[in-house]
Amino acid sequence: MKRLFYLFLCLSGLFACNKDETSGGADIKEVVFEADREEISAGDSIIFKDQSVGYVNKWKWTFKGGTPETSNLSSPKVIYNTPGVYEVTLVVSNKFTNKTITKTDYIKVDYNRVKVNFTKTADVYFTNELVTFRDTTTGKPQTWEWEFVPVGGGAAIKSTLQHPSVMFTDTGYYNVTLTASNPQYSDKVTKTNFIRILDAAAISSDFTSLQSATYTGGSISLTDASVGNVTGWEWTITGAETFTSTDRNPSFTFNTAGRYKVSLKVTNPFNSSTKTTENYLLVVPGGDLAAFFPFNNNVADAGPNKIGTSVLGGGITFGGTDRLGSVGNTSAFNGSSGLLVTNHAATNFGSGNYTVACWVKTSLTTRMMLWQESGRNGTNDNQTWIRIGDNTTDRVTRFDVEDNTGSAFVNLATATGRLSDDAWHHVVAVREGLVTSVYIDGTKRGSTTASGLKVVSNDQDFKIGFQEGATSNSSFFAGNIDDVIIYRKALTAAEITALFNL
Repeated sequence: MKRLFYLFLCLSGLFACNKDETSGGADIKEVVFEADREEISAGDSIIFKDQSVGYVNKWKWTFKGGTPETSNLSSPKVIYNTPGVYEVTLVVSNKFTNKTITKTDYIKVDYNRVKVNFTKTADVYFTNELVTFRDTTTGKPQTWEWEFVPVGGGAAIKSTLQHPSVMFTDTGYYNVTLTASNPQYSDKVTKTNFIRILDAAAISSDFTSLQSATYTGGSISLTDASVGNVTGWEWTITGAETFTSTDRNPSFTFNTAGRYKVSLKVTNPFNSSTKTTENYLLVVPGGDLAAFFPFNNNVADAGPNKIGTSVLGGGITFGGTDRLGSVGNTSAFNGSSGLLVTNHAATNFGSGNYTVACWVKTSLTTRMMLWQESGRNGTNDNQTWIRIGDNTTDRVTRFDVEDNTGSAFVNLATATGRLSDDAWHHVVAVREGLVTSVYIDGTKRGSTTASGLKVVSNDQDFKIGFQEGATSNSSFFAGNIDDVIIYRKALTAAEITALFNL
């Protein structure tokens, strides 16, 4: 009897469940959806969300003008790339029923604001060469108005293509203007001297070098900077040695110190052009060379150790003229800047001999440091330096070598050591055993003999143009410093004269 009762209960429950699924309990009462935005700019996205009332387990969306065009997710994300007004349709369903809703003119997609830009593949082209310009404007423009105007005068060239290819017959610089528009927005940009058109037969020789100074055994690379349709290169380097090359960008290794003239002849089937620069390259003696700072438009060490550098104060420039009249081949210190040369074994002199040479030019008589090795710990640090302007009488130039046992000074008075006359001077400081000497413009101006050998360098940085102290930097140089050369040996008088004459 109990079994029959339980069977009755189960059948009753099953009947009740089936009845519920086929009755109003499983109906979809209302189809409802919403979008997080109804007005957007082209390229933006919208998130749609079904909010239908009732039991829904399937969705079919249709988005005219959207990407994707259809979706079976309950909350899809759709991108609209083309301006317009679009409808959205949603069909929701379950096992027993489905319902549909369409919202017409529901999504409004506007145009973006236009921001014009364009590019080219090179700066210089030749007459009758096809030059392609690429529009990179944002905002989905639909029309383009290009204008190419010769700076020197002449007829403008126009185009309405998005990426025009233009052939120029007149030489010179051209200003390029692009106006790009869509139905709602417009923008216009002019780029002056944007391209240069050269005669296909015309050429002009020119060359550069990232570093135009080195040491014996070192190399210099030259870079062709000629303008025009060059097909041939003839380099000639003359001085203590002679080199030739037909490479476009050659490199030469020098074995003899001196100044070298550089000549480059460039050719094409129609023309040739030659540029020659006297004393363009400088090669200094390389024996026992620790560091070499030629200051040719940079602060890099051109010596064999390539010691790192950093500028303090940001006031080192290269627009001045060096002692030979070359523009850019010397540094200018502004009185509040200096060059820090990273600590290196090559500049930690210890008890050995050394020579530091440099060219200087200044009109100031104030206290200024030309260079300093170590010195961070103040007086009686294991340091060496040369300074000018300690006074205006007997210490106008001063060379110091010191350690914790005391100092050895070479003090030069006005008659022998004056440098503050706004002229170039070659200043060389030499330590050979107990003897320290100063040479100016190839002539020994003073020397002293220490009572004991001074141990120089305290594993610290080398400084150019300022003095490092225990708590702060001081004695900043104002003027020009050029060709700082550091040797791990004492140069002879003849070697110093040869260096002066380079």
